[in-house]
Amino acid sequence: MDIIALITAFGLGSVVSALVQTYLSRRSKVHDRNFEERKQAYIGLLQAYHRAAVENSPDAGKEFAYWQMRCELVSPASVRQAIEAIVETNDSREERIVAHDRLKAALREDLGVTKTTP
Repeated sequence: MDIIALITAFGLGSVVSALVQTYLSRRSKVHDRNFEERKQAYIGLLQAYHRAAVENSPDAGKEFAYWQMRCELVSPASVRQAIEAIVETNDSREERIVAHDRLKAALREDLGVTKTTP
């Protein structure tokens, strides 16, 4: 009976509007949270990748593997495949250049960053 009184007092349009606004607000928060999680994972991966390239130590390799795993939890298949291509092309300079470009493109696409022209 209280719901009927609420609908009568505020009008059905106001109730529907409030429900839609709540839904959209929650959806926006989830989207923002997911974006931040992906962004942090990608930043960590790139920093670990740089460290592994510079230091070439077991610890740096383990750190890269850690960030690779984090990216596997939050990224789409295109990014996971691009990261795997980086790992697989460790011995070939030409293939590594292609893998770099592929990774950059996959990260840009996932984060919604457009390629800017000078």
